[in-house]
Amino acid sequence: MHSTHAVVRVGDTVRRPLTESSGAVRALLLHLEKVGFEGAPRYLGRDGEGRDVLSYIDGQVPLPPYRAWSMTDHALVDLAHLLRRFHEATASFDCTGISGWASDWADPLAGRVICHNDLFPENVVFRDGRVIALIDFDMAAPGRPLWDVAIAAQEWAPLSAPDARRDHPRHLDRIARLRRFARAYGVEPDRASELVELIFAERQQALAHIRSEIAAGNQTWVDHWHETGGEERAETDDAWLEQHRDAIVDAIGSQCLNRP
Repeated sequence: MHSTHAVVRVGDTVRRPLTESSGAVRALLLHLEKVGFEGAPRYLGRDGEGRDVLSYIDGQVPLPPYRAWSMTDHALVDLAHLLRRFHEATASFDCTGISGWASDWADPLAGRVICHNDLFPENVVFRDGRVIALIDFDMAAPGRPLWDVAIAAQEWAPLSAPDARRDHPRHLDRIARLRRFARAYGVEPDRASELVELIFAERQQALAHIRSEIAAGNQTWVDHWHETGGEERAETDDAWLEQHRDAIVDAIGSQCLNRP
């Protein structure tokens, strides 16, 4: 028998145990269906064990270490376009009276759209090498669109020092991929500095949360941080980002002068 504490596939559905954010996510998914956004699961109700039932989206989900097919330029552009459509679809979502949004990774200033906030490759569905959907909205919350762009850029460029990479191919040109992603999403060149500031702010918020979980004795994070050399990687990546801050701003700001 499957544990009711695990997310499991049952036929053409996915069963998710309830969390504090389940009500908010349910309302979000129903809104996405109403406005015709195709890149997310459909909410189908509750099962006899009290779990949320979502439609299963057939396709491939990249798992670390990420294979070449998940890190192509086509996939990067696909994701940027899908993320833009997601934000546009959520702009009409009325959050009034909806509570329970996850706050750990959320934009501290909130905002006019709903951000996914967990845009790791593991939460992106591919089919035939192209990005088709986002899954796992448990961390979603109101935010500024560029907050999500900052998260995605860090995970998909990726904005990390080559020697500190664990899961991404080392040959990826981080700054060129960031420029391509920002251009495909539609980031205006004059907002380059704003996006880079959010990249730094989101990263520091995420690291602070991880460190607080470790200090509180969260064994999952304790083990992961120890096994992956998390603190050393964080310091190396911080130094790389600071060293290349101006180049990153310039790359985004000059995106209109470059062709894919």
